[in-house]
Amino acid sequence: MLIVTDHTGLSSSSMTELRGLLQRGGARYMVVKNRLLKRALGEERAAPLAGALEGPTALAVTAGNSAAFSKIIVEFAKKNQGPRVKAGFLDGALLTEAEVGALASLPARPVLMAMFLGSVRAPITGFVCGLSGILRQFVSVLDQVARKRAAH
Repeated sequence: MLIVTDHTGLSSSSMTELRGLLQRGGARYMVVKNRLLKRALGEERAAPLAGALEGPTALAVTAGNSAAFSKIIVEFAKKNQGPRVKAGFLDGALLTEAEVGALASLPARPVLMAMFLGSVRAPITGFVCGLSGILRQFVSVLDQVARKRAAH
């Protein structure tokens, strides 16, 4: 994943702090020149980023967990009034600032897995509970019939 940001207003200590947070997550944060980035990407790849490659630009790059990565940047930006997310790339798709924010708001992977497993398990649990309720009622009816016969 790649996130294009505007680092205007970040002090060097804030920039160092952000770089440290990202490095712990296996990511990098680097200031780039727009002209050189456009040349490195080529015209075809740089075209969707045309609006994002204006003004001061820094790139945050990771090959790891995209949600955790974007969460670091978005939360840091809220606390420090920067960097401002301009755009992002995930698996070749261009992301807007809002989409990067939505990605950052996703729960952690273990929580998502638990939610998924819970939703898969819920119908099965309901089915089993329904069957056990039917069996309980059947046994109760048999018990009542047996009591009536014993009483006569």
